[in-house]
Amino acid sequence: MSQPLAFSLVVNTIDRAASLRTLLDALEEQTYPHFEVIAVVGPTHDDTLAVLARFGDRVRTLRCAAANLSQSRNVGLLAARGDVVAFIDDDAVPSRRWLEQLAAQFADPALDATGGSVRSIHPEMPLVQFHLGKISSLAEQDDVRRAPLDGLIPAGEGRVWSPRMMGTNMAFRRARLLAIGGFDESYPWVYDDTDVALRLTLAGGRVRPVEDAVVYHVPASSRNREVFTLRGRWWLQTRAVIYFSCKNGRAAGDAPRTILLRCLHFIHGRWLWTGQLKRARKISAADMWRMRLLETANFLFGAVRGLLPGRRLLRENAARDALESRAPIRPFATPGGGLEPAVDPLGGERARVALPEGPLRICLLSCDYPPDHGGGVARHTQLMARGLFALGHVVHVIAYGNRAQTAFADGAYVHRVPLARNRYESFRGHPTLYPWLCHSHAAYERIRELMRNDGIQIVDTPLWHLDGLVTSTNHLLPLVVRLQTAYSQIAAIQKGRDRDRRVIGELEAELLRRADHLVANTQATLDGARALYRLPADKPPASIIAHGIEAVDEAEVRPFDPQRGERARTVLYVGRLEQRKGIRDLFAAIPEVLRRMPEVRFVIAGADNSENDGFARQTGQRYDEFFEERHPELAHAVSFLGHVSDARLALLYQSCDLFVAPSLHESFGLIYLEAMNFAKAVIGCRAGGIPEVVAHGDTGLLVDPEAPAQLAEAIVSLLGSPARLREMGLAGRRRLLERFTHLEMARAFAALYRSVIAAQAPGGAA
Repeated sequence: MSQPLAFSLVVNTIDRAASLRTLLDALEEQTYPHFEVIAVVGPTHDDTLAVLARFGDRVRTLRCAAANLSQSRNVGLLAARGDVVAFIDDDAVPSRRWLEQLAAQFADPALDATGGSVRSIHPEMPLVQFHLGKISSLAEQDDVRRAPLDGLIPAGEGRVWSPRMMGTNMAFRRARLLAIGGFDESYPWVYDDTDVALRLTLAGGRVRPVEDAVVYHVPASSRNREVFTLRGRWWLQTRAVIYFSCKNGRAAGDAPRTILLRCLHFIHGRWLWTGQLKRARKISAADMWRMRLLETANFLFGAVRGLLPGRRLLRENAARDALESRAPIRPFATPGGGLEPAVDPLGGERARVALPEGPLRICLLSCDYPPDHGGGVARHTQLMARGLFALGHVVHVIAYGNRAQTAFADGAYVHRVPLARNRYESFRGHPTLYPWLCHSHAAYERIRELMRNDGIQIVDTPLWHLDGLVTSTNHLLPLVVRLQTAYSQIAAIQKGRDRDRRVIGELEAELLRRADHLVANTQATLDGARALYRLPADKPPASIIAHGIEAVDEAEVRPFDPQRGERARTVLYVGRLEQRKGIRDLFAAIPEVLRRMPEVRFVIAGADNSENDGFARQTGQRYDEFFEERHPELAHAVSFLGHVSDARLALLYQSCDLFVAPSLHESFGLIYLEAMNFAKAVIGCRAGGIPEVVAHGDTGLLVDPEAPAQLAEAIVSLLGSPARLREMGLAGRRRLLERFTHLEMARAFAALYRSVIAAQAPGGAA
C-alpha cells in the first residue's frame, strides 16, 4: 500500500503575530494529518517569534533576512521535506478539509500544481477574491471565472495563457517546483504566484486550479499596504507587471511591439488612476505627482530588469541538494485531538468551554439574514449562530445575496448566494414560489460545497421560505426543520386562495415529512403544524426549544419609573405593518386610548407590507396613509418610523413605557422578548405561542385577537397604573434571564443536533 502524500505547509510572515496565531490554531482542525508546518519569518518587529515559541517543535521556524516574499518562499521551499509544498498566507484560515482536497488532486500523477478558491471574509470586504484564475504571458489576469471552461482563452494580447493559483492557496509537487528554480526573487511582493504558474506551463508542466479546497482570507495590513485604504506601495505592482511582461512575453514568443504596447498601456492606466484619485479628492496634487514619479521609476526599473538576461532563481546546487533530501516530515500534531472550540478567524479567540466530544459543524439556512433583513426568522437564526459559536461550535449560515460572497459575522461564516435561476421554469408563473425554489437550490449547491470543504454535519432550516426543500429531497445530511408561522397559516389569515399559496402549502408539508427532526418554539406551534399538515403524532420526531435573545447589560435596562412625573406615556409597536400583526386592531384602539388619555403618544416602527398582504389592493393606500386620512386630528400623537436599524430599535425599547403587538398569530414572538429585555411591560394576544412567552398578569396582559376594545382597555389600564408598569417590566426581565437567553437556546439546539446526528449515523436509532 502506497504511503500518503506528505505536505510541507509554508507560511511566510512579517509583523502579523495575531493573524499568525489564528492561522496556526485553525490548522489544528485539518482532517489531513500528514503535513509539517514551516514558518519563514522576515525582519519582524512584533512578537511573532513568541507566538511561534508557543507551538514548540511542532513548527519549524526559519528566518529570511529581507522583506521579500519570493525569497521567503524559497527559504521555505529549500527546507521542505514533503512530497508537496503548499503555501498559505499568515492572514488566512483554511477550510477544514483544505489539505485533504489538495491531496485528492495530487492523486493524479501528471498534476504539478493546484490550488483552490480564496474568499475574503472580513465584513468590510466580503468577496470572492480568486476562483479558477488564469494569467497571460503579458500579465493579463482573469481571477474569478464561473467554471473551468469559462473563458478558456480570455481576450487579451498575450499569446500564452496559463491556469494560475493565488499565493494564499497554492500547492506544488516539490520536485517540479525545484526543477524550475523555485520563485523568482525579482518579485518582492506580488505576481510571484502568477509567474511560477506560467513558468511551469511554459516548461511543459500541468497546472490545474480547482473550485474546492477553499481558503478564507482576512486581509491584514503589511509593510506594502494598509488594508481598506489607498495607502500602499502600489508602484511595486507596476514594477512586477512590467518585469513579468518583458520576461514571460519574450519566453512565450510575444512580439516585441506587443510587449511594448502592453507596458505603455499599463503605465498610462496608472497615471489615469492617480488623476482620478486626485479629482475625487482622495489624494492631494502633491501625492498624485509623487505617486506618478514612483510609478514611472518602477516602470523603468521593471523594464530594464526584465530585458536583462537571467532571473533571480534558486541556484542549481541548492535545488539539487534540497531535492535529494530524504528526511521525513515532522507532523504538525494536534494535541487536543481536534476537540478544541472553534476559532474566530477575525479575532483569533476561542470559546472558553470544554467540549469532550469536540465542536459540531452546523449549517443554518435563512434566506433573509441581518443586516439586510431583520424579520423574526432572520433574527432567530442570527441569535442561534451567536450562541452556538459562544459554545465553541463551527457555524455556517447560507442566506440570499445579489452576488456570491462570504463574511464572518455573529460567530458564523455567512455565505450569501444568488438565486439559481433557470432551473424551475415551470414555476415562473408562481411569483412567490419561483424565487423560493431558486434560492433553495442555490442553498443546496452551497451545502454540497460545505460538505466537501468544511465537513458540515447537519443542516437546520426554517419552514418559512422552503430554504431546505431541495436539500431534503437528496438527504445529504441530517435535516432539522424549525417551525414558525407557516405560509399556509398566513394565507388563511389573509384569506388568500391563489394557486401560488396552495402549491407552497403542499411543498411545506413535503419538507416537514422529509425532515429528520422538527423543532417548534412553543407547544402551540407544534400542535398547529401537525394539525395543519396532518402529520402523525410521532413522525417526524419533534422537540420544543424556546427562542432566546442576547440579554443586554443591566446598565442599558430602563424599567418604568413611577416617580418621574407626568411626562407623556409612550406606547411602542414593532413589526411589519400587515394584517397578521394586528396593525388594524391597533389603529382601531388608538382613538379610544387617546380619548381617555390624550397625553399618550404611539410610536409605530416597522416596514409597510400592504402590497404583499393585499391591503393596498383593497384600499389603494399604505397603512400609514390609511390611518392619517381617517384620523388627521391624531397625527400629532402617532409616529410612523418605517424600518429602523437595530441601534435605533434598542433606543425605542429603552424609551417606551409600554410595548404592544396585537398579532393575530405568532408562532413565538421575539419582539416580546426584546421588550422584556429592557424591562418593559407587554401586551399581546391569546394566539399561537404568545401565551407561552407572555405570562398574563405577571409580565404583561393578553387580549383576544381582533378585539380592539379589549386592546384599548388593556393599554389604558396599564398606563393608568405606574406601579404595575414597573412590576410587570421587571418580572419580564427576570423571566427572560431565567428562560429565554440565546445561550440556553443554543445549548438545547446543540444537544438536539448531537442526538439527530447520532440517530442518523450507521447503526443509529433512526
